[in-house]
Amino acid sequence: MALTTVTKLFGVDDAKLFPVTEDSEDKFTCGSGIDLPGVRQISLTYEIEEKSLTGDEKVLEISNKIKSVSFNIEYAKLSLEVLAQLTGGSFTKSGTDDTEVGTFSFGGGHLPNYFQLKAQILDTSNDGGDVHFCIYKAKATAIPLNGVQDDFATLTFDGKGVYTEHEFGEEGNKQTKLIDIEIHAKAKELSATTETSA
Repeated sequence: MALTTVTKLFGVDDAKLFPVTEDSEDKFTCGSGIDLPGVRQISLTYEIEEKSLTGDEKVLEISNKIKSVSFNIEYAKLSLEVLAQLTGGSFTKSGTDDTEVGTFSFGGGHLPNYFQLKAQILDTSNDGGDVHFCIYKAKATAIPLNGVQDDFATLTFDGKGVYTEHEFGEEGNKQTKLIDIEIHAKAKELSATTETSA
């Protein structure tokens, strides 16, 4: 059966953060993926800057550009590794057995890190396929932590994706990247998209 490029989206099945380790003219690389445990929802919004040319008491032309993409993610379980990646803080483990402690710390010298955000939705229109969303280079812009009386707490964060410095593609057809949305005929695990994999 031929791949269909129109599909229903139902739920979200997986999401990972891949630390951006280099974004330069020469290359774009990412570290190992950090799972968002129990991802529940993702929403994306293209941020469009619009300018209007007016004259003769009317709008004559509109020029617009997609400047960035903003997003919100909700997930189910607290992860100190996720917090460390989002904020630039540190995550350590100490002790053994009953005295073992996992600690997330954030201080004055820490700054939020860039990461690549990948999310997967299993695709019911292409039997056995999936849809991947990739925001190439993003930072968190808000990270609320909330407890809920008599119910499970969920965690969220907002972020903004920006264009890469690195230009992807073949000579004569290179461009910076903001976002990719891929429909696969057969589902595949989330992995970082870099120059060699793009």
